[in-house]
Amino acid sequence: MRRNPRTKEVSDRRGAPRIEVGGAYSMRLDPRDGREPLQCPVIDYSVTGVRLKLPDDVPLPQDVQVLIGEMSHNARIVWRKDGVIGVDFIDEHHSLYY
Repeated sequence: MRRNPRTKEVSDRRGAPRIEVGGAYSMRLDPRDGREPLQCPVIDYSVTGVRLKLPDDVPLPQDVQVLIGEMSHNARIVWRKDGVIGVDFIDEHHSLYY
């Protein structure tokens, strides 16, 4: 199988390995602008961020909060394409695992 050289470049920039879950789990994304948090299926995640599928193509601010059960993480949307967003946890990168 032939690998796309761009795929290698993207994976080399990641701060931690990603775990694919293909939408089997969800997280809430709080835009912190008065709207209710959005329930978003998780495509993959790592200790430093998450890739989420948006329920609708909704406008969101760059700085958001990711809610996981009773935990919350300050986060930043770092990319967006076709209803999928890449989110970087900007604090407490390791708190999910320790």
